[in-house]
Amino acid sequence: MGVKMSHKYFFRVAKNFIVLFVFGLLLTGCDLLTNAKFMEKFKRGVPTVEDSSSISEQGLGKLTKDELLQAQLLFDRALQINPRDVHALIGKGVIFHKMGQLSQAEKAFQAVISLGPLSSQKLGVLNNLEVRSIAELANMNLALLKNHGLSSSLKPESVESSGEPKGWTTSNLNSDKTGINSSAMDSKVNMVGPDDRNVLQRFETLKKLRDQGLMTPQEYDVRRKANLGALLYLTQPPPAAGLNRTVPSSDLIVQRLKAIGKALELRAITVRQHGAERNTIVNALMPADPRTRSNPRAAPKGLLASADAIRRIEMLQEKGLVSSAEASIEKEAIEKKLRVANIPQPRKVIPSGQKVETVKKPSGPKPAVHIASFRSKKAADRGWAQLKRAHRALIGKLNPEITKVNLGGNKGVFYRLVVGPLASNADADAICRKLKRRRQYCEPAFMASN
Repeated sequence: MGVKMSHKYFFRVAKNFIVLFVFGLLLTGCDLLTNAKFMEKFKRGVPTVEDSSSISEQGLGKLTKDELLQAQLLFDRALQINPRDVHALIGKGVIFHKMGQLSQAEKAFQAVISLGPLSSQKLGVLNNLEVRSIAELANMNLALLKNHGLSSSLKPESVESSGEPKGWTTSNLNSDKTGINSSAMDSKVNMVGPDDRNVLQRFETLKKLRDQGLMTPQEYDVRRKANLGALLYLTQPPPAAGLNRTVPSSDLIVQRLKAIGKALELRAITVRQHGAERNTIVNALMPADPRTRSNPRAAPKGLLASADAIRRIEMLQEKGLVSSAEASIEKEAIEKKLRVANIPQPRKVIPSGQKVETVKKPSGPKPAVHIASFRSKKAADRGWAQLKRAHRALIGKLNPEITKVNLGGNKGVFYRLVVGPLASNADADAICRKLKRRRQYCEPAFMASN
């Protein structure tokens, strides 16, 4: 009886234990299920990076077809899905560059570089089959951007006003220090004016492009010949209009042409894009087939102007811009113009009974004295009136001649006041000695015979 009771007790305890164990398993299962659902909800709260490569690839396809608007919309969609999509970023950078938004393009390329794309991330460059790494393309485009498109800088720059420079006033020029301020007039007049300086810079840049292999000798000859009239205006047809406008430095033009050449080698731009930008740059420098030509320049008049023109040709020959044969032909044309101008006019047949007037032959420049220089024609007229009153006994009966000269560089334009004519150089020296004793600037000079 006792053994039977112990068995019953044991089975009851075992039964209760099994029920408790099963109940515990059920509770554990529910807890695991609850935790799993909780983790799933937690994961859904964290934003996951989705794949945007298919959309950015569509955008690149549109970009190769120059469908910029559709490409930009696709790149924007890709970046909304994945802001770190380097393909979409570099595509937007290219679009910004094409549209002239250089600052936005630079930010896009810098964003690609800062993300540090892997070397395995590559991209086919436009219509070429070769692929390049994203980082390499971004760095190269960023380097090109820093040159800022040269073709835009080839447009005419604003010219500073031609007013009187700071520190020059009419009162200063009319004072006793006028002669001191104008002492620079005794130096040789610069034969190259502001317009000529820009023309010479264009020809020197063209020559530099040929020497550095950025232009073939044949193209150089064609462009030079079409515009040689800017240097030799008596023996060559007029050049393209606008060659006297300002132009970027030769170093900047060479740098830009080398940059787009390197971009072509790296397949960053197509042959068509390279040719379009190169033609824009070189045609703005010196067109091969000018659509509009400038007006012909007048021949130099008088002995002094002819001498200046001949010295200018010699300077061009020294710079290597014109050949010796071209220089000889131009100088011969200048001398011929001068001889024709100096041929005396034939005498008129005077009927009998009328007074015969002798025909005076031109005798060339006459001795004179240079007494002051001014910054404007109006100031020169006013200065002559004052100087004439102050030194009436010495120069009161002389005639004034006001000539505009350009000293070049930082000196600029002056109006020199010369009075005369005098009978001889000795008379000019004598007047200058007397004027200098009165503290008035004076140097012997020449003026036209009339």
